[in-house]
Amino acid sequence: MSSESRWKIEVIRDRRQNPVIEVESWGVRLKVPEGYGEREIQELIKSHKAWIEDKRRELEEALKRSTNIELVNRDLKSFKELVRKLVDTMAMKLLGVNPGKITIRKMRSKWASVSPRGIITINSYARYLPEHLISYIVVHEICHLLERKHNRRFWNCVKKYYENYKELESELLAYELKLGIREKL
Repeated sequence: MSSESRWKIEVIRDRRQNPVIEVESWGVRLKVPEGYGEREIQELIKSHKAWIEDKRRELEEALKRSTNIELVNRDLKSFKELVRKLVDTMAMKLLGVNPGKITIRKMRSKWASVSPRGIITINSYARYLPEHLISYIVVHEICHLLERKHNRRFWNCVKKYYENYKELESELLAYELKLGIREKL
């Protein structure tokens, strides 16, 4: 992928220290430190070309899967009860304690997050997911209480309960497309 790429490349320069590459349905977004020059940007794209193309293929496959997805019709009250039950159960297994606060709110770009204070926030759109995916999201966030980054330690934590986490991530991507959380191709 170079400047003559068939996908749009958006570059955002900010005060970050390390570059971030995001593959979206419309193209590639590069978030780079303010001092990054054009040559460094081209080198970044070139060195990550295979990864970018893999992510692009994953998006295309998820879009195909999304057309056959049936959404779960779950009311917000029962969704909150389910999330509380899953968090309590999984936090006791993984941490030996129950985490503090759980919030449910609409999120624009992710299924969930955990704050440095341990507050777990779940995207309200997750109420349309099957229970096994909600459970996976909960485990994912609880593992972030143990390890903030998506590194080997984090994925080992996730794998204790979901060895098939890569399949579940692909399934979640298809739901993102179905629900409009991520733009379609």
